[in-house]
Amino acid sequence: MGRWSADVSWCAAPQGERRPIEITSTRFEGYENACEIAAVDEVADGYVATLACVSEGTARSERVRFQVTQDVMRLTYLDRAGDPVTLRKCTTLEDTATTPAVVP
Repeated sequence: MGRWSADVSWCAAPQGERRPIEITSTRFEGYENACEIAAVDEVADGYVATLACVSEGTARSERVRFQVTQDVMRLTYLDRAGDPVTLRKCTTLEDTATTPAVVP
């Protein structure tokens, strides 16, 4: 659960397609889509969620696999062609800074 993004700089200033994916126990929301999580199954390498989505006014069902290690998620859209997506967890604004912090 939480907010996840392909680029952590998007976490602090989400805009349009540079919006993090937000996952709760019941919802999966991203740019131009909103999904109810209909079911979650544990698999050997993570979890598979069945989503009931509305994207650009069209309803559809979709499955995604989540593989999480600490603050990195590998997200695979099982019903689409393409490679898995690597996302980083959005935590605090300090974590999303694009420049290193200066330690006195």
